[in-house]
Amino acid sequence: MALLAGEAIIIAAFFLWRGNAPTDIFTLNLVMASILYGVMFVDMLVPWINWKDKAQRQVGSMGIRWFITGLYVILALAVMIVGNWKVNLSFTVQLMLHIGLLFLLLLGFVAMFHASDKVVEIHSQESSHRQGVNDMKRAMMQLKDTAIDCPQLMAIYGDRINNLEEGLRYLSPSNNPEASALEDQFVEVINDINIAAPQFSMNQEKIEAALRRAERIYQNRKGVYSN
Repeated sequence: MALLAGEAIIIAAFFLWRGNAPTDIFTLNLVMASILYGVMFVDMLVPWINWKDKAQRQVGSMGIRWFITGLYVILALAVMIVGNWKVNLSFTVQLMLHIGLLFLLLLGFVAMFHASDKVVEIHSQESSHRQGVNDMKRAMMQLKDTAIDCPQLMAIYGDRINNLEEGLRYLSPSNNPEASALEDQFVEVINDINIAAPQFSMNQEKIEAALRRAERIYQNRKGVYSN
């Protein structure tokens, strides 16, 4: 509704202060004023940040968006002002200038979309790198739940389990294949403990060995960083 109201005001203003402008130039200026108004309106109306988008693709292209739209509006207004009040450029020259500026605007939009896609790509890569560490944390949470039903496990190994869980809070994601392999091994070992815990008395030696291995894997993983 606001867009239509603003457009109506622009059209009324052009007809009220038309002056002696030829019909073709008058029409061109009216169309360009409407385009400029639409570009500025959309730029202000569209939210700068979409909180539902975890990748925040709009943030990555925000600088390009502001630069391109701002530059286009300034140059298009300059063509209209200079071409009609300073130099009196012909309709054909003004039309070609405006077409050239619209082409540059489209190129800017392409660059903006490319920047958005790059943000999404990086976000996906980072999410993938965090997946292994998150799996390790979930495995430890499951082990803590298992310990609730197996008091002996927590009584004997509670401190070591808590230390492992605490250490995982500060473990940095990594894109190194070695890190991914260690993360998978850690989850596998913790799952073995979860399976063995209900038969604690029978499997205590197995649990002890698995816990030592989990601690060793954690230490090795802590020393692996991104390439």
